[in-house]
Amino acid sequence: MESLPIDRIIDLDTYPITDLESTEAKALIARAAERYAREGACLLPGFLRPGTVALMAAEADAVSSDAFRCDDQHNPYLEPDNPDLGDDHPRRRAEATKLDVLGCDQLSSQNLLMRLHAWQPLCDFLGRVLGYDSFHRFEDPVGAVTINVMNDGDGHGWHFDEAQFTISVMLQAPDSGGHFEYVPGLRGDDFDDYDGLARVLDGDRSGVTTIPITPGAMLLFGGRNLLHRVSRVEGGTTRHVSVLCYRDRPGMTNSPEVRQLFYGRTEPLRQLA
Repeated sequence: MESLPIDRIIDLDTYPITDLESTEAKALIARAAERYAREGACLLPGFLRPGTVALMAAEADAVSSDAFRCDDQHNPYLEPDNPDLGDDHPRRRAEATKLDVLGCDQLSSQNLLMRLHAWQPLCDFLGRVLGYDSFHRFEDPVGAVTINVMNDGDGHGWHFDEAQFTISVMLQAPDSGGHFEYVPGLRGDDFDDYDGLARVLDGDRSGVTTIPITPGAMLLFGGRNLLHRVSRVEGGTTRHVSVLCYRDRPGMTNSPEVRQLFYGRTEPLRQLA
């Protein structure tokens, strides 16, 4: 795996990101940035080459038995409950999440996802699409790169992320379900639409957008202000999705609460190389 060149991992013909000053790269960045700004999410289909996706899925399968089982109830803000709010306040509504999670401290440094995350031109490309002059790989020793492992009956309830944005890569689709769904416009840096949030939590799907993520696609979305979930997985095929984490400042890590919720530990099994 170590000798696999980057053009065997990323489809650089469709996504020419090795030279971000080229005309082709600038056009790609402009298209993706406009879509992200307009919709709060941007799908890059076929970002990874099919053969590489199969290898990544196999790597995930090989270690999935060591994943932490997250079976939890949480509110949409992934924050401690606030009893000062009313019992029916949407900020206190319980959402169920069931999935297995692998942290980067469980992955080899030569794992293809780890190598992808470490490749600086990808970091630079994503930073430009998301509009950041300063953009850095996340340094959390557990959550810098993660793999969500979902089997029959698993799902991820409606929530807003702790991070401002999220980059995910689809590695393996389930037989049915497991869709990424989101509702824009319910939260901003200075507002929360609690009435709209309550309607979604009550089952209103009029504003829900479903993205048909296929293996090899990369998805960028503004998770902090974008309400989203993963619908219930059905069937015997495991859903593998990796999350590659970046921040606009160096040295950033997850909170202990988020580590405990999704990885079952606050300290890493090993440090990042």
